[in-house]
Amino acid sequence: MAQQQFSQSSGMTLVITGILMFITNAVVIVLAQMLFPQAIVLGTHALSYWWAVGMSMSKLAILDAVVMPFVSMYEKKRRKIFSPKEWMALYFVVDLVGIWGISRFSEQFGLGISSWMVAVVLAVVLDFVQGVVMMAYGKMMKM
Repeated sequence: MAQQQFSQSSGMTLVITGILMFITNAVVIVLAQMLFPQAIVLGTHALSYWWAVGMSMSKLAILDAVVMPFVSMYEKKRRKIFSPKEWMALYFVVDLVGIWGISRFSEQFGLGISSWMVAVVLAVVLDFVQGVVMMAYGKMMKM
């Protein structure tokens, strides 16, 4: 019960969501790079592999977490809650734009991709895995 009250504040929910998104994003990008090293590059001459994971996926996690309050405001204005399909579509776009944008600054963030198709596939995978993680978190908080 105390955990539920602790995480009910919107600020704490945003922090927990950001942390969950970071972990999820990091695991997905590391596995993707291991499976497809010719399509995804992590690290530069100045950034190590793990710094690149941390830098690039923290930026994506922040972007993912910051979207939530804006969606809540939009839902209140529209007076209708987003369906799971709407959330998935929204986060596909957010992840696609995030991956593409971060990879355009590969010197600074250490994430490089070989083409826009890689960004699309990563966005689909991230969208699915993030959805599963966030639904599990939501169910855990309702207990």
